[in-house]
Amino acid sequence: MLGRLARWLRILGYDTAYEKVITDESLIERTIQEDRWLLTRDSRLVLRKLLRGRHTLIISDHLDEQLGQLRDELHLPLDLSVDRGYRCADCNERLMVIPLEEAVSKVPPLVAEQRHRLMQCRCCGRVYWPGMHWTNIRRRLAQLAEES
Repeated sequence: MLGRLARWLRILGYDTAYEKVITDESLIERTIQEDRWLLTRDSRLVLRKLLRGRHTLIISDHLDEQLGQLRDELHLPLDLSVDRGYRCADCNERLMVIPLEEAVSKVPPLVAEQRHRLMQCRCCGRVYWPGMHWTNIRRRLAQLAEES
């Protein structure tokens, strides 16, 4: 129910576990075992005693409002911090910088020619580089910062 928010949190460098299908019991167990903070839209789930002090009930269906809620309630910095590192938007693993020679067969020719800083997920192999989407992400984060 919060897949898009999970992707954005990963892009921002936050370790974000997300399962499309998981039972409430498994979710609670994982939250506790991995010492995680639960973000959910399920108002009944947060009534569980085991989750007290370990959750945020996300109110909105809209991404910008969800991010704003996390910024305001959890004081979560909404920036692209190199200090936090970068994570794969799909599988949450940390990204590692890879040499152009290694990435050239994995990226479009124009990307290879422009010699971007290329990063790859160790788990799924996906390669990332700063493209137009990066500009759009920065713009959206700047708009959110103005709203605070």
